[in-house]
Amino acid sequence: MNPGVFMDVRYLKKLIQLVESSGISELEIEDGGTKVRIGKGPVMTGSFQPVIQAAQPVYHSAAADSAAHSREEKPAEKKEEKNLLEVRSPMVGTFYRAPRPGANPYINVGDRVEVGQTLCILEAMKIMNELESEVAGIVREICVENGQPVEFGQRLFLVDPAGR
Repeated sequence: MNPGVFMDVRYLKKLIQLVESSGISELEIEDGGTKVRIGKGPVMTGSFQPVIQAAQPVYHSAAADSAAHSREEKPAEKKEEKNLLEVRSPMVGTFYRAPRPGANPYINVGDRVEVGQTLCILEAMKIMNELESEVAGIVREICVENGQPVEFGQRLFLVDPAGR
């Protein structure tokens, strides 16, 4: 909303109810120079503390994606990746290995991870989303540097499920 210009609270409540009761996921409306966007999804709290939400990782077999990387890899590396699962980013955001600067990372290469264990944080629009593992195994590679932006579907980790 533009500073100094306000909408009637009852009007805003009706718009919110409209979005909640309909099949739409987002509504944007402009009235007299004031623009409001209402959407279903992550909600910011009243304070300015980051909201931690669990993001759903995207898993792929590393072997299925090896054709795209075949020019860059040595034959021994390709053979090693065949049994590994890729954990891919479920969203666009910034990758963080630890819950806050200076803290120990959630996981390191060689660590055993269990289902539901936090792997990293993906920050999107000032919302901190915890990425939880959906597989158990040994982390064989962390594919992104701390603080780097990531794209949807980008490979973040390689996990060896046989390492249970």
